[in-house]
Amino acid sequence: MARMKAGRAVIEALRAEGVEYTFGLVGTTTNSMVTEMYGRTDIRFVDVRHEEGAAFMAYGYARASGKPTACITTSGPGSINLMTGIALACKGRAPVVVIAGDVAREYIDRDGNQAFDLVALFKPVTVMSRQANQTERIPQLLHDAFRAALSGRRGPVFVSIPRDLLDEQTIDVALAAPEAYRAVDARLPGDPQAIKRAAALLAQAQRPLLLAGGGVIDAEASAEAVALAELLGMALVASYGHNDAIPNSHRLYIGMPGRRGAPETLEAIHRADVILALGARLSQSATYWNDSIINPRTRIVQVDIDPQEIGRNYPVAAGIAGDAKAVAQQLLAALRETHPEAKPKPAWRAEIETLAARRKARLKEELALTGEPMPPQRVYPELRKVLPPDCMVTVDAGAAAGLIYDRLDFEMPRSLFNYAGHGGLGMGYCVGLGTKLGRPDRPAVSIQGDGGFLYTSQEINTAVRWGIPLVSIVLNNRCHGAEKAQQQRHYEGRYIGVDLVNPRFDRLAEVYGARGFYVTRPEEIADAVRAALAAGGPCVIEIPVAEYFPLPPSGPGNAGGH
Repeated sequence: MARMKAGRAVIEALRAEGVEYTFGLVGTTTNSMVTEMYGRTDIRFVDVRHEEGAAFMAYGYARASGKPTACITTSGPGSINLMTGIALACKGRAPVVVIAGDVAREYIDRDGNQAFDLVALFKPVTVMSRQANQTERIPQLLHDAFRAALSGRRGPVFVSIPRDLLDEQTIDVALAAPEAYRAVDARLPGDPQAIKRAAALLAQAQRPLLLAGGGVIDAEASAEAVALAELLGMALVASYGHNDAIPNSHRLYIGMPGRRGAPETLEAIHRADVILALGARLSQSATYWNDSIINPRTRIVQVDIDPQEIGRNYPVAAGIAGDAKAVAQQLLAALRETHPEAKPKPAWRAEIETLAARRKARLKEELALTGEPMPPQRVYPELRKVLPPDCMVTVDAGAAAGLIYDRLDFEMPRSLFNYAGHGGLGMGYCVGLGTKLGRPDRPAVSIQGDGGFLYTSQEINTAVRWGIPLVSIVLNNRCHGAEKAQQQRHYEGRYIGVDLVNPRFDRLAEVYGARGFYVTRPEEIADAVRAALAAGGPCVIEIPVAEYFPLPPSGPGNAGGH
């Protein structure tokens, strides 16, 4: 038992969970906490220029490292500014603990300055939202916060600590290891009877397909997913935005489904007679919730850590609640022990190879695209030449950046970071910064359009001050492309609010103290990226591209028009 200031107790609780970085902006209600990190190297406070950037960076850090992290922000608008980024962390299953220094209790419910019901505001976008009511209970509340953030389907937590419980308060603290107050590295297996039913379905399948979702990444189950696919000759498909769940170079891999994915993948999904949705929610982005994508006759085996997701969007033939890695290991054992006759089907293997080859041929044709400025499709073949296999790539929302999903290949888990069904424009740059802090041993690149980049470009200053060597690629088409496409097609070309006037982004970077590059021809892209990756500091590469009005991929039925 040690006696310490309440603010230090907060920081020590974070360190007990291995938190290396906290993100936020200082405020009078948080000084009792942030000053406890003064001079320390084991835990640091990354001060940003806007709280939204702090939440985005925390999301990127948590997703890249697989470890929890924290935001520390002041009362009222200081914490409210986190909302968009914490909503992303909720959609993206990131264990981010928000610690808000709130106004003193005597001002709550009296419309005091900066007094808001923050607990209620954050409840819809967190897995837990609570307020401390006694100084002595702060450590227990933080234990509860990490237990909630790291259990089952991970997600963010909000903790409000009123100022009067922090300032000048001291408490007795029994510092405990996480193992003392939560399950650490718990892998929940599936029900044995459900495993038995699922194994029988998979063994009988003539055209099996494995849809690898975010749960495969969270559970570090990529090897098990590949082993299952190889055992049965299953088509390998990554769920929307989770291209990195399985190695894209694998001979059974076809691509990613969805509006920005590959039409060949949609065809494979529709043709499959059994789908193993491993750690996949069968989300709107992947399936359109449209029977023309998943054939109504297809039998689905769904595995998810959250029992409420089982059968939520499609009826299942077998539903298994459990950790993707543990369940995949169970399925492998059951298939080998009770269904040794189950083998890959040559006819289905030939179809898989045909679809994969068709996708590669379609993308190869884009090398012939020309124009000035260059079509955005021409950027990605050049990036494929130069990005290292272990490069972490963050992609913002937006039309031109969204081309990445069908055009870049990923070999390692935790290599692709996106808006995770949240759709918030502007997350790309800051999430990229967080990924680099989370995995400093790996190169990091962010890709965004001009509209999204200006949302949070002030954080170039943060990157420079903290020496974060992120390479940011800005595809400048001088418009909000998706919205302009809609106005063109459905509103008689009455363009409003979609055409942009921008600064030179490479020069903006230089003003902040970063390095800027300006590229106008495809053959210049690889050299610029090589130079930026070798620069050892933050870089911005501006690439002017043509306006791009995306069409969804054509697929079976009427899916392409959804």
